[in-house]
Amino acid sequence: MQGAASKGSLNLRVDAVTAASGRFNTLIGAFFAAEFKRPRAGSFEIVIEIERAADAPVHDVDQVAKAVLDGLTGVVFHDASQIERLHVEKTTGDRARVKVRARPIRTPEAA
Repeated sequence: MQGAASKGSLNLRVDAVTAASGRFNTLIGAFFAAEFKRPRAGSFEIVIEIERAADAPVHDVDQVAKAVLDGLTGVVFHDASQIERLHVEKTTGDRARVKVRARPIRTPEAA
């Protein structure tokens, strides 16, 4: 797992793919909790890239996205209704991994 902050967004790469909410809740929640400290108000953009090896099992994008969003809820934002943009993409690569970017769209004061 690797993470970085860049221009107001947080980026995380988990070198695994699973639709199991418990695993992503632990991995993703722990990373984002270190930066966010508590959930924020306002709108968010979430980008999820699901990478898999050509011979690996296929995961449903909606199930992986749900697991990732469950891991972010209560850590990055209070509720998934705060997500105004959600982009989920499945690609073929050299290994199974999930990349997540969470970015506030605007502050509560600007809303």
